[in-house]
Amino acid sequence: MNFDTIIAKNRFKTNCVIALYVFIFIFVGLLVDIVRINAPSLDYGFYVLLTAQTIPWVTLALICVALGMVFYSISHFKGILLSGSQYKEILRGSEANAIEKELSGILSELVKEAGIDFTPKLYLMDAPYMNAFASGWDSSNSLIAVTTTLAQKLTRNELKAVVAHELSHIRHGDIRLTLMVGILSNIMLLVVNYGVFLFLGNSREKGANLARSILLILQIILPLLTLVLQMFLSRSREYMADSGAAYLMGESDSMIKALQKISENYAQSDFSQIDNNPTRRALYIFDPKEVFSTHPSIPNRIKALLGK
Repeated sequence: MNFDTIIAKNRFKTNCVIALYVFIFIFVGLLVDIVRINAPSLDYGFYVLLTAQTIPWVTLALICVALGMVFYSISHFKGILLSGSQYKEILRGSEANAIEKELSGILSELVKEAGIDFTPKLYLMDAPYMNAFASGWDSSNSLIAVTTTLAQKLTRNELKAVVAHELSHIRHGDIRLTLMVGILSNIMLLVVNYGVFLFLGNSREKGANLARSILLILQIILPLLTLVLQMFLSRSREYMADSGAAYLMGESDSMIKALQKISENYAQSDFSQIDNNPTRRALYIFDPKEVFSTHPSIPNRIKALLGK
């Protein structure tokens, strides 16, 4: 199996979805601007806004808000993800027990095998379920966290495969992507919901009325569209991280066995309501809610690893 091909294919799909997100985001902003300037026609409104004959203040404001939220999230990401849980940072050379030494050694091995010039911070999180997640906008704030139950119940190779999966998320820039898409989606939905009722007046030009009508339609279809796009994007990134783990391990059996054990762990007990941190749950290697989950099902992930 050529894991490079799988990663390249998923990366292309991801780029297409991101381009669509940015287009929709700017399109929504311009529609509100067209209503704001009371454009006589839709074509005229887009023309004067895109050529800067009239400054698209709403669109520019949306971009500034999005950037501000991204930078805020970057600076507070560690606190957001690790809040509400007992956790410990594992420092190389200061490990307290065998599990910590094993995790630290595994990460050091993978960093060397991956040929990267930074080592993510490593955290052990006290939890009764088997799971793991990664975060990091860049090398300076990247981290990998695994639960105590995961570290205790997996073999060394299986644990290494899970850490390799999370390291692949960081290498592929998935956290940046997830963060950006989540912020764009929330801002778009908020603007569409309120944009229909902005700048109300007795006199409206045809272009402004048409723009408002499009916003009204988007108010209905955009929530579903963003949900589908987010699910597709996140699932694509999970497949890519699985492939990245198999690539680093040189085999896919360890990743397959780890996924099976994690799934069985959740099947034996109901852990779905234990973790109330939605941001962290979205980043976990496994999500028990498969129907509307951002993660593909375990059987589908195993099929992909087997090349079926």
